[in-house]
Amino acid sequence: MQNSTNKQSDWIWKRVLFTSVPLILLFAAFAEWVFTDAPHNPIAVAAAAVSAFLFALLGIRFIPQWMAAWSRKPWLPVREQEGKRSARKQRMHPMLQLVIYLALFRILLFALSYALSLGQGYAGGLMDRLGIWNQLGTDSQHYLNIAENGYVNTGDDRLLIVFLPLYPYLVRGLNFIVDNYLVSGLIVSNLCWVFAAYLFYELALMDTDKKGALRALKYLCILPSSFLFSAPLSDSLFLLLSVACVYAVRKNLYPVAGIIGFLAAFTRMPGVLLFAPACFELVGTIIRERPAQGKNRTWQLKMTGNALSLIFIPAGLLLYFYVNYRVTGSATTFLTVQSEHWHQQLGWFFSTMGTVVNSATGSFSDNLQMLWGLWIPNIVYLLASLGIVIAAQNKLRASNVAYFIAYYAVCMGATWLLSGPRYLTAAYPLALALGALTERKSVDRIATVICIALFVLYLLAYVNQWYVY
Repeated sequence: MQNSTNKQSDWIWKRVLFTSVPLILLFAAFAEWVFTDAPHNPIAVAAAAVSAFLFALLGIRFIPQWMAAWSRKPWLPVREQEGKRSARKQRMHPMLQLVIYLALFRILLFALSYALSLGQGYAGGLMDRLGIWNQLGTDSQHYLNIAENGYVNTGDDRLLIVFLPLYPYLVRGLNFIVDNYLVSGLIVSNLCWVFAAYLFYELALMDTDKKGALRALKYLCILPSSFLFSAPLSDSLFLLLSVACVYAVRKNLYPVAGIIGFLAAFTRMPGVLLFAPACFELVGTIIRERPAQGKNRTWQLKMTGNALSLIFIPAGLLLYFYVNYRVTGSATTFLTVQSEHWHQQLGWFFSTMGTVVNSATGSFSDNLQMLWGLWIPNIVYLLASLGIVIAAQNKLRASNVAYFIAYYAVCMGATWLLSGPRYLTAAYPLALALGALTERKSVDRIATVICIALFVLYLLAYVNQWYVY
């Protein structure tokens, strides 16, 4: 009895410690921002405070999840059903069938974008309208430029060093067959999305039943900015590699996960954050299996090999440093370019919220296209994504929550964030959270209608070439 009381007391002490220290640091950072860099706009400061509060709440609720996941009692999904097995083994949705459905959905998306163009007065053909996916001023143009011309160290194109190489290299490779860089980019993006969506379904099926996995997949398809996965951008490739990395970890294929994570970090810098869920799962496995394995030499070597495999994930970013060095003579040129030209450097996510809201309130009467195409979607995504994950938190696997926390803190901390909706849609736990929250049919219907309506409106803004990045 005494031993049990001591364990409970120790657990409470750890929870208080792990909660209070991050909260104090977050409060100190927020206070420092308010007194030094915050805009003189009470609405912006209030919005930043709300985002900080929501993030803190997410972190507070994560502490017991973290402690439970790293205990000797294995984490159990909300529904302990046959859904944890592969969908193909259950013959629920054969891979080919689901892939065909997903491909048809992307074709429908292209048809919808064309129909919206016709409604705005466009009179040309469908193929001629493909240029809408490569709009002036968007990252699509930059990726296709790199695919065609490579990296250079002179002229304005020297600034493109901030875009990582894997996606444009794949587009260049396909262009040898297709002989059209835009079409090559569209093919690469949409193929990556189809297989990312299928693998996402398999990943969701590990922790829920068939209906729950299909709901999560549906929301991955209809999140308001998910149409951007079809554009010649690296996001669909990043999503594919992210989901594949975590899926390999869940299958205990750590060497495979390390290689895939390496490629993800060579696609987008947030790829290094996959180290968080991978390490989280590995530590939990070691804690749970160690008492049974004891001094089993084979098991110890296997766990050591798994841990070493995860080093490959950040190595992808090191390879990008080498590309910088070969092109410009400095491994960190991209940091200078991001700061001086793209006005981006790592900051606090609540500072980003303050900046976005300050811009929105300042441009309300000046530029409605920028307000509704850029600032409002960013504000909605920044706040709604936190609220959705918080609401679904206890139904999500702890490693997925850990990844979302790390992803949000880093990716939403860009000091001049323009692509918040696109970046957050590529964070796969958001769709998992929506799938977990909509078990009731009435809630699912409402959420589906809202997502589809916002999807169409955001696509319409994109087709009209508003500020949708």
